[in-house]
Amino acid sequence: MSEDLSLNDVVMPKCYTRISFVFDYKIDDLEKRLFEFLKKFCPSVFGKIVYDENKPNYGQLVESTYDSSQIFSRTDQPDIPISNYINCSFQELDVHPYSAIPTDSTPLFFLHQINVRDGTLLAVGMHHQLSDGRGFFTLLERFSNWIRYKDDMKITPFNFDRSLLKPATDVLYEHTEYTTQARKYPFTELPTMEVIVKIFTKQELFDKLKITATHVSFNDVLVAWLTQAISQIRQIPSNETIKVGMANDGRSELGIGLDYFGNCNFYFALQFQMVDLLNKSVNELAEQVNNDKKQRMTKDYMTSALAWLKQASQPVHPSFQAFLGKDLAFTNWSRFPLYQVDFGHGPPRRVALPPARWDGLILVLPTETNAVELYIGLKQDHAYELLQRIDAL
Repeated sequence: MSEDLSLNDVVMPKCYTRISFVFDYKIDDLEKRLFEFLKKFCPSVFGKIVYDENKPNYGQLVESTYDSSQIFSRTDQPDIPISNYINCSFQELDVHPYSAIPTDSTPLFFLHQINVRDGTLLAVGMHHQLSDGRGFFTLLERFSNWIRYKDDMKITPFNFDRSLLKPATDVLYEHTEYTTQARKYPFTELPTMEVIVKIFTKQELFDKLKITATHVSFNDVLVAWLTQAISQIRQIPSNETIKVGMANDGRSELGIGLDYFGNCNFYFALQFQMVDLLNKSVNELAEQVNNDKKQRMTKDYMTSALAWLKQASQPVHPSFQAFLGKDLAFTNWSRFPLYQVDFGHGPPRRVALPPARWDGLILVLPTETNAVELYIGLKQDHAYELLQRIDAL
């Protein structure tokens, strides 16, 4: 096995996408069935990614000799009830066997099974440069379906052809979402940071924010509202421009199908003038998000982005400086099948991120209902002020 990563794979961060599933029923030991499933339907997870220091923005998927215990592990906690994990803060769900950053000796995919008195936790992760969230979470859903159905024919195979992400002949747009300048952090000690976790339905938030536009999405409003509130709390000068980084799935626009396994999420960098964030309503800002997003959610824009990456002679980075800067980054997983993962006795009672603290990053997760769960990471004093604003809505 030797395969070049796509241009869109290598521009993604070198980190794990990690998630925890909490089930209120016992799941039989998954080790043997996990390896059987992965060998049949996703053998690339057994590889490793290597880089060439003489080639910027290049990576290759090659064979690996990882020990199986690095991919699957288990822990038994017979004295702990599942209710502990259903009701605890996500900061207490410290159950992952690996940190957020992969190393040369850690696998591309892992699953850690925790058997408690009356339930099961699964802590799962995948290297972001192997696949995006849709590929990762669809893999987990299909694994659970395969165990339930016990029938290979009922599992839709993935498409692993990374050559489908073809760059345009020329760069047609100004791709402000990318830069070749690596960010340098001047500080020697990180400030205290906090993560707010809140649940909203679309109707609830639209009513609170007095949204009247009929064509804006839930995500449009979340981006507009939180960008305005956080930028005001950060007291950014009125003459500044704020970038908001977003990742959007391009499978439909590129016509490669939802079964593509790899990174087909494209960064966009929306730009807000601080003076507008001070004076415009959330309704007006959400319309701006909707209009700007539509201009970038096209095949021409995405293939132009790939052409931009292809011609870059230096390593490429996202241009938005969300962490301890003035910008923000949004990741929305609310349409992914996290609550469709079912090992025979129902979906998880809870899906949660691993413990973390960050600044300027907002993640949107689905729930068991039609609501979404927001994880909003900020410096601690900013988080407290934002929480007051949220509670006052």
